[in-house]
Amino acid sequence: MFSFKKDKTGFFTALSLIILVAATVITTGILLAQGIKEGNWEYYSIPIKIVLAVFWLAGMTIVLTRIGVFAVQRGKKKLEELQSTENSASQPDSQNTEPEQPKS
Repeated sequence: MFSFKKDKTGFFTALSLIILVAATVITTGILLAQGIKEGNWEYYSIPIKIVLAVFWLAGMTIVLTRIGVFAVQRGKKKLEELQSTENSASQPDSQNTEPEQPKS
């Protein structure tokens, strides 16, 4: 089950992506509206391309960072599981304190 308390990285990654998308849409809209208002929107095509390129690079950086963090978290969890199974296998079963009865 998904837990907001355990997945803080995922929450902040999603939040930063939402902020990045909102900022890109607003900036692109303002540049495009200014260009249309002046009657020469092609003048703003290079700044719009720069904004979209920065959005793409920042978005990919955020996503790849999240994938890397997730891989590290998954590796730590797998290592903890291996250590716990080794510890439980090396310890005798303390719950079964009754001696085994021979079968007839």
